[in-house]
Amino acid sequence: MLSYLYVKLTLQKNDIMLKLLPHRYKTIGAIIAPAGFFLWIAMQFGWIAEISVSLGITDPKAINITIAILGFFAFLFGGYALTFSKEKTEDEMIKNVRLESFQFSALLQMVFLILGLIWIAFMKNALNENGLMLFFIIAIFVFWITYIVRFNYIVHFRIYRYEK
Repeated sequence: MLSYLYVKLTLQKNDIMLKLLPHRYKTIGAIIAPAGFFLWIAMQFGWIAEISVSLGITDPKAINITIAILGFFAFLFGGYALTFSKEKTEDEMIKNVRLESFQFSALLQMVFLILGLIWIAFMKNALNENGLMLFFIIAIFVFWITYIVRFNYIVHFRIYRYEK
């Protein structure tokens, strides 16, 4: 009886984990992720503060923070939609490429974190809190951007060439 419950719970858990968004979310993610990334980069380079000052806003800090948060979470939502959306034809090969891309992205992110932390440890001028937070946010971006680029390259360019 216990083994039956274990198998049933395992199957239910695996069914939940394999749910992907419909294919139309890939288009939504392709619009939202770059827009969020651009907003976040614009805030980092100070373009939002410059625009705020030129519009006559004396203290652009609240707008800067709002744009940073909006850009970051828009990028994450867009990346999520790009990552977990079905392809037009979702088969075993696509699932295998999806898994390999996740593994490659995780490995690359780990290498980035290790080398980055070693580099930070040997810096003469230590990073402040903002610099360290920026480093970890970039580490998150490295994972998702690597996954999205690698998966779409393999599925849409490398495999497409062999089908011709």
